[in-house]
Amino acid sequence: MARDDILIPPYKTELFAEPIRPEEIAGLPGALDTGLDQVDPVTFSVVHARIEGIMTEMTETILATARNPILHGAKDFTCCLLDTYGASILSMVDCIPVHVGTMSPPLRFIIRAFGDDIREGDVFLNNASYAGNSHVGDFTMFAPIFYEGKIVAWACSKCHLLDIGAHLPTSMDPFAKDIYEEGFHFPGVRLCRDHKPITDLVRFIAYNFRYPQQWHGDFLAQLSSLWVAEARVIELCKRFGYDTFKGCLTESLRYGERAMREEIAKLPKITVTETLKTECFKGYIDEPLEFKMTLTIDPEEGYIDFDYSEMPDQIDFSYNLSYATCRCSAIQGTLPILSPDLPYNSGALDRIRVKQRVGALAGIPRWPVGTEVATVGLNDEVTNLVFKTWAKVLPDRALAGMGEHPAANHTGAGIDPRKNDQPYGHLHYLAASAAGATEGFDGLPHMFGHCIMGNMGYESLEIHEQSLPRIIWEVKAEQDSGGAGKWRGGIAMSHRLQPVDHDMQLIYCGVGHTWPAFGLYGGEGGEVADHWLLDAGTQEIEARLENMGETICRRDQHWYARTGGGGGFGDPLERDPAKVRDDARDGFISLKAAREVYGVVLDTKPELYAVDEAATQALRAEMRAAA
Repeated sequence: MARDDILIPPYKTELFAEPIRPEEIAGLPGALDTGLDQVDPVTFSVVHARIEGIMTEMTETILATARNPILHGAKDFTCCLLDTYGASILSMVDCIPVHVGTMSPPLRFIIRAFGDDIREGDVFLNNASYAGNSHVGDFTMFAPIFYEGKIVAWACSKCHLLDIGAHLPTSMDPFAKDIYEEGFHFPGVRLCRDHKPITDLVRFIAYNFRYPQQWHGDFLAQLSSLWVAEARVIELCKRFGYDTFKGCLTESLRYGERAMREEIAKLPKITVTETLKTECFKGYIDEPLEFKMTLTIDPEEGYIDFDYSEMPDQIDFSYNLSYATCRCSAIQGTLPILSPDLPYNSGALDRIRVKQRVGALAGIPRWPVGTEVATVGLNDEVTNLVFKTWAKVLPDRALAGMGEHPAANHTGAGIDPRKNDQPYGHLHYLAASAAGATEGFDGLPHMFGHCIMGNMGYESLEIHEQSLPRIIWEVKAEQDSGGAGKWRGGIAMSHRLQPVDHDMQLIYCGVGHTWPAFGLYGGEGGEVADHWLLDAGTQEIEARLENMGETICRRDQHWYARTGGGGGFGDPLERDPAKVRDDARDGFISLKAAREVYGVVLDTKPELYAVDEAATQALRAEMRAAA
């Protein structure tokens, strides 16, 4: 049965944070079944591979049918399968990092909200951060999958919408001080019965969301992805049998736990503490605060523990992390340090634990403070601190700081004069921040920050200009933006665009504008993000914009936005001169930086440039002596 304490908020954290107990789902047929105790390895491998194929098919369904350009163009969504017993993630393919740890909590809330009133053909929605979801803009939909009357798994799709029905035309409102200003929260609501949408709810949402036709198309795309998963899982049950399929799901989680335990066993037994200064936002965080976290590794017990309890207090704007995104910041900052072969399921992920404090900026928010930008800004900042903390533990695997989610990736809205002045809104994925360097490798470009880590795509420039009243004048790499080092930080990107025959509203809350992404072991920090309004004719700067705010880009102006570069790793004077030559030839660094930062003398007469080896050795010796 559903619990009485789930009706009226604020909800207790344990409603979405604690694993489901057997007695809570005893009335749901098949929920407690774990299947065969022993599944032969070949069958397990076939079923596991097919499950990953199902999630790929779910992903392709949304890409092919969604109307929202940040779904079909940039792929800001994740599909996965979860188990029935503890709402554990069974596997994730081609996922967004900030979605990895934010799938189970909202499903736990739904299971507790509906109890044994869960039927075949149901679909549930949870986009409420105080009911376990990431943030209000992530429309997270779940469908139970039944076979012969027994539940075998849950299918999930989490899609970022452009609008959520608030007073500003965006799902990333930085000014929303509480949930009442953020838009519409749906804390565990049934959207479908018997594979049919509940029309009064569809009508209600379409009435209250901007761009209703676009939203309805995205809703149908999500439904299709869930029902594709349902059909394919039923096929697997028919082929291999119910008990075998459930046994494979159980073994998948056991395999994840074994793999993570083996990985943690290789780590040192250690406790370290690290700090990092916060981004500043005029009127909200005028002086930098200090983030502080402690990392403890216990190889024998097989746990990695993060203590966030000394984080600053929450602030009355939407920058606070939700419970789920706070937990996810530790996960997404740790997985890149560990083996890339680890399975992305709850068996592995649950070995990473986070101690969170109620009422903290990065912790468990106290109702009803805003969390609308919880997936991006602060999430990226805290993840950079996780990277910095790991650098004290595993220097040979450490990652320098990553460029964070900047103002360039936020909202532009207006009316489209080509379409009878219909309103439009858009989140921009034309230019991305870059990753930091690590031992042996330059930082990767095109990462979009820690919340994404390269798992989204760039929009098609042609489709952007066809669907929106804009001209994109330029998208380019920013010279000298990657932190110098033996291994260079990733190169930042920029875009320059202009609204056509209308004035465009900009709403933004970017990070990586106050502090450069940190370098490691002598490496320099990356270039900070920034953005301006330029005169369309002269290209002179008319307005320097803050990292958080709202403004109008007139039809006779260009919005020029630069993302952040990644931090460098190691002494720049130890960089291979041939790599410096290649970077200069490609335009990633200037000739001035090649000489004055890297100490490399280049002969520019040959078309492909050439390194003057003798002059380079002499210059580097001189620079080291002067240091």
